[in-house]
Amino acid sequence: MFKPGVTVWYSVKNLQESLEFYQDKLGFSLLFHDSESGMAMVGTTTEHCIIGFSEAQEVVPSTSSTVFEVYDIEASRKALEQKGVTFIGETETVPEMVKLATFIDPDGHSLMLSEELTPL
Repeated sequence: MFKPGVTVWYSVKNLQESLEFYQDKLGFSLLFHDSESGMAMVGTTTEHCIIGFSEAQEVVPSTSSTVFEVYDIEASRKALEQKGVTFIGETETVPEMVKLATFIDPDGHSLMLSEELTPL
């Protein structure tokens, strides 16, 4: 019934600022941009995973996290911090399972890095 893939959609105050964050800081690729309608989409490094944006006057930041898998959470976090990405708190470890680090985009939407310690 379901095709492979997922699209996450966020409301944003400034579409251009969001695109710069997701492209320049996270390294995602622009798939679609219609400045007239205030909509855009980026492709992540995960196959069939897309993030879409709609410009809105009021934005309520999402508190559920979109989670991106990384091979080395410390190196990934350091690289993103050097690009100006804001992390919330320290990297957390769930013993024998995963390491997690939460960061935010320009609108305060919660995003997360995840390093698997034990394969599921």
